[in-house]
This record gives sequence, structure tokens and C-alpha cells, in this order.
Amino acid sequence: MLFFHVRVLSLRPHFFLKTMITETMGRVEQDLLQQRPFRSEKERLIVTIMRTSSWICEQFEQELAPYGISQQQYNVLRILRGSDEPLSTCDIRRRMIDRASDTSRIVDRLIAKGLVEKTTNLLDRRRIEVRLTQRGLDLLEQLEPVVRAFHQRATVLSSEERRVVIECLDRLRSQNHAEH
Repeated sequence: MLFFHVRVLSLRPHFFLKTMITETMGRVEQDLLQQRPFRSEKERLIVTIMRTSSWICEQFEQELAPYGISQQQYNVLRILRGSDEPLSTCDIRRRMIDRASDTSRIVDRLIAKGLVEKTTNLLDRRRIEVRLTQRGLDLLEQLEPVVRAFHQRATVLSSEERRVVIECLDRLRSQNHAEH
């Protein structure tokens, strides 16, 4: 059995995690049916993050399936609910979790379901705006307890561990911004 312990070593602004793994092959290697260990901890970290992200997305898709929407569609609905005004598909894409998504196609599917509507901006006729319909708002309200329950899965980590993971992941993403 794999024992995985995360311990915070410092409460200063920079947090350090100490990981103790009692087997040579860890959980991600087992999940991927990997025959050899990773070449480095850096490679293992990136693959673990990617695998975990994929797993979380798969689990969320399963939660949303009974309601007939995908996680990308849910994300668009959530973005529109959080905006004070209608948004263009470009504005929506910039706010998406997965920016590689085909926002126009997602919006078209949501229109077909009656969850959003497109209108032409009165001041700039070239600008097409997307807004939630009442049916879209009702679905989001119906999904609220489902999403809250899904987020509860994070309680396997303590509040401090969640904060440290968030900070570490933010630092990884900010590295990308600093390089470009």
C-alpha cells in the first residue's frame, strides 16, 4: 500500500512540502500502468498534475451528465451569470477554464438547449453578445447543490493543505506569465 504524507514545514510566506513515499512506484504510476519510474520528480509532478486535472474533469462530467450539459457548457453558464452585462464569445473564451474550447460551438449548443441567447449590440452591430436566459439561470440554481457537493471532495485535504496546494499551483502558472 502506498503511504503519502504531506507536511507543512514552514508557515512563512514560502511554503515547503515534504513528501514521503514508501514505495518506489507511486499512485500516478499505477494509474497510468507505468512500468518504469519517472526520470525526475519534476516530471512526476507535472504528470501527476495533468492526471489529477483529467480525473477531476472526468468526475465533474459525470456529475453534470444527468443535467445534459458538459463542464465547458457549465463554465460558460457560470461566466455569464457572473457578468454584469452580456459577453461576446471572445470575452467568454478569455474567462474560460479551458481556453482551448471552441466557445462558438459551445454557445451554439447552449442556444439550442434554450440556456443562453445571442443578440446584436445596438451600438456596434458587428458585436454579437451572449446572455443567460431564465432557463439557464434556473439550471444553474438547480446545479448549485451538485457543484457544492463536488467541491466538498477537496475536504480530504485540510484547510492549510488546500491553501498550500493553491499557492504552489499559482506559482507554477505565474512562472509561465513571467517567461512570456
